[in-house]
Amino acid sequence: MVNLSVQKALEEVRKDAQLVVDGRTELLAPLRGKHLFVSGGTGFLGTWLLEILSVLNHDFGFGTQVTVHSRNSLAFAERWPHLGKLSWIRFLDGDIRNLSELPRDISFLIHAAAITDRRHFSTQPTAVAETNIFGTARILKACLWLENLEKFTLLSSGLVYGTQPWDSERIQENYMGPLRCNETMAVYAESKRAAETFAQAAISESKLPVVVLRPFAFVGPFQSLELPWAVTDFIRDSLNGGPIRIMGDGLTVRSILYGSDFAYSVLAATASATARSIYNLGSPEPVDLKSLATMITRAFSPTPEVQTRVGQIGHDRSRLVPDTSAIERDLKFRVTVPLETAIQKTIDWHRLVRA
Repeated sequence: MVNLSVQKALEEVRKDAQLVVDGRTELLAPLRGKHLFVSGGTGFLGTWLLEILSVLNHDFGFGTQVTVHSRNSLAFAERWPHLGKLSWIRFLDGDIRNLSELPRDISFLIHAAAITDRRHFSTQPTAVAETNIFGTARILKACLWLENLEKFTLLSSGLVYGTQPWDSERIQENYMGPLRCNETMAVYAESKRAAETFAQAAISESKLPVVVLRPFAFVGPFQSLELPWAVTDFIRDSLNGGPIRIMGDGLTVRSILYGSDFAYSVLAATASATARSIYNLGSPEPVDLKSLATMITRAFSPTPEVQTRVGQIGHDRSRLVPDTSAIERDLKFRVTVPLETAIQKTIDWHRLVRA
């Protein structure tokens, strides 16, 4: 049984899902009555996808059937029974690296399975690379048997661009910078590049209708605060009373998009993007880490201290912000939840689910 505070948190998520599709179901219409497959479907993105699809099915009569592939659907269903017990969702457990067959009536597929915890980039680099590369190769091969496949959406990463020039405000899809491939931490970005290469091979050899999305940074309910990203670190530190510790001088620049905007955009691209398109997906609004930390502390009393660690080895300033003009033009992308609101919603969520 879900306790009252968690129920309240889920009600707020439902409102977010309803708001993000309000007046914007036209791009999602191709999903009506179709079968959608989602790999990695019980993570942050996958859970948000299911929340929005639940609104589409319940409020708009979409009748979309969904198959979710994950490592542990039982734990997911126990944690979020409001999604785990829905009749139109089918769960398949397994390791994406071993996938050999897909349900034959799939019309749309979102491949989001990946190991994104950067602690594993150094502790389990082989698993990270195999999941991104072999998992993508496996699912692309399985798609060859799907007679009704209309779209394959590959979730790549904004990290494939390598180092963004400091004087370049935003990265466009045609930019490709250097990666230090002899460093263990490069395993994620390099394997995502390789996954995109496999996708391009599938387009060339089999004419698969592939769309590539390159996500950047996100925040919102269902996101684990154990993940070692700046925004999750800062929120977790603040919830624990502080201080917030910034590795560096705080001038590193990122951009952060709310979960509902992320998931809606993935569905819109899956339903309506032209095959062979590549899009950045993230907020185009930059924020430096010191400003982000200060924004987070405003939600707390007393205000947690913000500490910078100037001179830390391996924490030089960097910039990673997408140019989203292509997805704005083709798929009417826009940020519906401003960053400060997104931060507050995320903090409120964690306060409720911790209660």
